[in-house]
Amino acid sequence: MSKVSSLFIQKAKTLKVLLTDVDGVMTDGTLSFFTDNQGQTHEIKHFESLDGMGLMYLTHCGIKTGIISRGSSPTLEYWAKLLGMDFLFYNTPVKHQVLDYLQEHFGVQPEQTAFIGDDLIDLGVIDRVGMPLAVANSIKEVKERALYTSALAGGHAAVRDIAEQILKARGEWERVVEENRRGLFKSPQRSLHIVKGLQNS
Repeated sequence: MSKVSSLFIQKAKTLKVLLTDVDGVMTDGTLSFFTDNQGQTHEIKHFESLDGMGLMYLTHCGIKTGIISRGSSPTLEYWAKLLGMDFLFYNTPVKHQVLDYLQEHFGVQPEQTAFIGDDLIDLGVIDRVGMPLAVANSIKEVKERALYTSALAGGHAAVRDIAEQILKARGEWERVVEENRRGLFKSPQRSLHIVKGLQNS
């Protein structure tokens, strides 16, 4: 795995929220669709279970987690609820507006926030958060700005790698390992805060 910097460790210790893109980060970017007997078209998303566990471990250790998506998907909402995530921002093409929303409604500063992105649409958030993060398949412009780039690709446990690096930097990974070993870890139960079509106020 890629080595983390001293700045990464410093930022990880004050982290309050980790946000992530979906396609190309939580998935490999492949878009799959099928049409049912009623003529309705549905999207299929393929998630990596290790990523899901990594996000749950972050929540377990007191870091809120959330998704920012340009589109919307019932499957995405189901996945976020299953993982006990805190935030889901749907239909949000200007993603950095989420940072203003979190600051206004939850008192979370951009400096206390991490974001994992892979494409041009993510640059607005990447440029504003305290912990900009990337995956192996991220475009050059995202990687150049990232404090850490996983050696793994989106949909192939990159989010899990990032989660582990954050928890190790905070000195909490061994506790997570031990709680799993002893059967003490429990999946987080959270109320998912959903915002659809976030616009400038």
